[in-house]
Amino acid sequence: MAGDRAGYEERLATHGQEHLVEHARTLPDEAAVAFLADAAQRPWEELVEALREKPAVAPAVLRPPAGLTWKRQTGEGGLRARLARTGLGLLAGGRVGAVLLAGGEGSRLGISGPKGDVVFGPSADRTLYRIHAERLTHVGRVVGRSIPLAVLTSATTHEATSERFLTGDRLGLEADQATVVEQGRLPVLDADGRALLAGPGELLLAPDGHGGLWPALHDSGVLERWGHAGIDVVVTFQVDNPLARPLDPVMLGWMVERRATIVTKAVAKASPDERVGVYARDLEGRTRIVEYSELPPDGAPDLKLGSIAVHAFSLAWLRATLPHWRGPLHRAHKKVAAWTPQGVVQPDAPNAYKLERFLFDLFPDAPRVEVHEVAREREFAPVKNATGVDSLESSRLLVEREVLRWHHLAGTEAPRPVRLAPLERDAPLES
Repeated sequence: MAGDRAGYEERLATHGQEHLVEHARTLPDEAAVAFLADAAQRPWEELVEALREKPAVAPAVLRPPAGLTWKRQTGEGGLRARLARTGLGLLAGGRVGAVLLAGGEGSRLGISGPKGDVVFGPSADRTLYRIHAERLTHVGRVVGRSIPLAVLTSATTHEATSERFLTGDRLGLEADQATVVEQGRLPVLDADGRALLAGPGELLLAPDGHGGLWPALHDSGVLERWGHAGIDVVVTFQVDNPLARPLDPVMLGWMVERRATIVTKAVAKASPDERVGVYARDLEGRTRIVEYSELPPDGAPDLKLGSIAVHAFSLAWLRATLPHWRGPLHRAHKKVAAWTPQGVVQPDAPNAYKLERFLFDLFPDAPRVEVHEVAREREFAPVKNATGVDSLESSRLLVEREVLRWHHLAGTEAPRPVRLAPLERDAPLES
């Protein structure tokens, strides 16, 4: 044990974490060794290097991506119907698995706990979680088989989310249909690259970003199980968009027709300065999503398609790529309360860096990425803010318009208040 402790201390000191070694000496022996063992196994080489690197910027030359435009889909007769038939074949053949990203908390919306527990309304049972689960169930009824679901959580949402999807009525899902996996966490660093503490003998950790999905799915064995079960395509979507249609057969059919590794949904940006990632091709022809914070000063006005965080991936490619792939770490300068022997520090200005991975950092490595443009008003109603743009109120208005459209197409009268529930016109046969 003494030899192990010496090794832990040497590793930490090598990477500029001597203060953790000093802190361990204030702890009882057993607690000190446990703390040092936990700290030493963190990826310090990668963390320190990420802090030293210059902030990420977009490539110097970016061009709009090629893809399946909305204009082509609505102007070329029979195209969407043909693609939808192919996509339905994938779904009916049990070749598609869905992943819901649900690590976010609802604090900005005035609730404690997962954002998925936000009551969308009009009744108390209409949470974001239940809306997504019902859509999954509905698609399963249409194609005659259930769609397996993996739910990505964070440390703060894992317990409550597991309870929703795995106990009680399981939000209407079948037994064993859902798997809940937890994303990893990384140390929070100060400006000098020194790890902060959450308490005595406890590192201050933060979620490793939505890119943490990949190690979580790989390490939990989900991708291997799905591969053995005959699944070919993994679709991902986020909990804060009640209009998300990840099991869209048109998207899936386009993936088959184009033999794509990745297909990703896009919408026309609402304004040039909208805070969404945009799609672009670099000089090598690789398609990527560029974060709005990484765009050039002019905002790249030619890049008019924004991401709505709905993607489809080849499972075979993921399984071959992920064991050897390590995407970049992106840093965010934040105000972070941290423990010190003198007490908890509550900063007035950003004092620390959180490091995270982005799910779409995989895109440039894929052999073929296809962008699928969809109608913004039909598929994008994000719930991100308490008030104003992209708020619960604005999302409800967008959803109400879409539900009214469904009823109009079906020739039925919409109930009042409008209730977001899968209708037959919302089936994936829609074209």
